[in-house]
Amino acid sequence: MLLKSKKLFFNVLSLALLLSCSNKNNNDVLGNQLELEASYNINIAEPSGLAVNDAGDVLYVVSDNTAKVYSVSTNGDLIKTLSYTGNDLEGVSTFTENKLLLAEERTKEIVEFDMSTGITSKHKIIYENSDENSGIEGVAYNTSDGTIFMLNEKNPGKLIRLRSDFSIIAEYNLNFSADYSGIFYEKSSNNLWIVCDQNKTINKCTLRGELIESYSIGVTQAEGIAIANNKIYIVSDAEGKLYSYKKPVD
Repeated sequence: MLLKSKKLFFNVLSLALLLSCSNKNNNDVLGNQLELEASYNINIAEPSGLAVNDAGDVLYVVSDNTAKVYSVSTNGDLIKTLSYTGNDLEGVSTFTENKLLLAEERTKEIVEFDMSTGITSKHKIIYENSDENSGIEGVAYNTSDGTIFMLNEKNPGKLIRLRSDFSIIAEYNLNFSADYSGIFYEKSSNNLWIVCDQNKTINKCTLRGELIESYSIGVTQAEGIAIANNKIYIVSDAEGKLYSYKKPVD
C-alpha cells in the first residue's frame, strides 16, 4: 500500500511539472499582452503598411489591393489619396524632405516618393529570395544615421540594412516568427519594432534583428506598424482596421 502511494505521489508530481513547463512554453510563445486602447474601421482595402509623421497626428497607409498610398488621421479617417500608383505595395516609411519610402514586393524595389511633386525614384534591391510573393514586406528609415531597413517576409525571414544610396550594408536572418510583415524604427530607443502576421505578435528588436521583447495581439493579418505619442498603431489587412495599443514602458 505504501509503495502504491509513493508511486501515485510521483505520478502526480510529474504531471504537475509537465503542465507547469507546458504553460511556461505557451506563455513564451504568446508573449506579453498589450493594452488595446481603440480600434477603427478604415475605408482602405487591404491596408498592408503603416507610417507616421513627425508630429504623430497623420498616418500613411499603403494598400496591396489598390496599390495606392493614403494619409489618414489617428482615428482612421481618410485625409487624402496620394498620387502614387504602384504594383504590389507592402510597406511605407516617412523619409526626408516630404518624401516617403515605399516597398514594392514583387519587383523588389524601394521607391522614393515625393509627396509634393509626385516624382518617384525606384531602387532595385538585389538579394536572395526564393518566392516573389514572400519578398519585401516592410521598410523603415533610421533618422539617426540615414540608413534604411527592409524586411523580407519569409523564405527566408530576413532584415536587410541599406545605405542612403540603397546598397546593402548587412543582412540578418530572423528566427523568432513564421513571417515578418511590418517594421518601424523608433528613434527614442534606437530599436526596431516588427509586427508578425502569422504569430500575431509585436516584437521589439535590436538593429540587428535580435529579439528583445515580444507582445501578443489578437489581430488577424496585422501588416503595418507605427509608433507615436506612446501609442502603437497596427493595421489589419484582412479586417480593414486600425488598432491603437498603449506602448509599454521601457
